[in-house]
Amino acid sequence: MLIPMRNAKKIGADVVDCLTNFNPHQGLEILILQSPLLTLVSCRPIWEGSQYEGDETKRREALRLAMQLRANYIDVELEIFHEFNDSMDGKKPDKFKVIVSSHNFHNTPTPDAIADLVARIQATGADMVKISTAALDIKDCGKHFSVYGTFSSKAPIIGVVWGERGLISWLLSRKFGSYLTHGAHEAGAISAPGQSTAEDLGRCFL
Repeated sequence: MLIPMRNAKKIGADVVDCLTNFNPHQGLEILILQSPLLTLVSCRPIWEGSQYEGDETKRREALRLAMQLRANYIDVELEIFHEFNDSMDGKKPDKFKVIVSSHNFHNTPTPDAIADLVARIQATGADMVKISTAALDIKDCGKHFSVYGTFSSKAPIIGVVWGERGLISWLLSRKFGSYLTHGAHEAGAISAPGQSTAEDLGRCFL
C-alpha cells in the first residue's frame, strides 16, 4: 500500500484513502505514520454497500485507532455516528476531522431530499459531510451540484454520483463546491462504479 501512496503523491494527490475493508487493523500504523500524504481511513461495511463483513466492534476499534495514530480524517457512516462519537469520549485530537457519510446505491433523490440529508449530517456536528448516490440519469449529477454551494459554508461537503452516468460528478464536483474528488490509484483498484483513476483526474485538472 505504501508504493501506491508514493505513486499518488507523484501524480499530485493531496490525500490518500487507506481503505481497510478486509483486515481493518493490518498495517494501519505503518500506513498512517509512513504515508507521504494526508491520510483518510475508512472501513466500509456490507450494509453500507461495500465489502467489510467482519466484526463491527473491531471495525470501530480500527477507526478509533486511526484517530489515536493521528490520521487526518476518518469516515464514519451516519447510521452509527452517534454511538461512535460517544465512544470517542471527547478525545478527538486537534486538526483531526471526522467525515460523516451516507451512501445510496439505488438512486439519486431529489435536490430537496439531498439537502435534507446534508442538513441532518451537519446537525450531528460532523467536521465534513460526504454524500454518495447512484446515477440513473446524467441529470442526477446536477441534483448534487445544486446543493453543494448552499451548505458548504457550514461544513465542507464531499459529493459523488456513482456509475457511468455520474462520471461528470467526479470531474466537476470541485467546481460546484465539493471539498474534493477522488480517484483510484490504478485502473484495477476502482472502488466505486464510474470512478476514474487519480492519474486521469490529474490530466483533467492540469
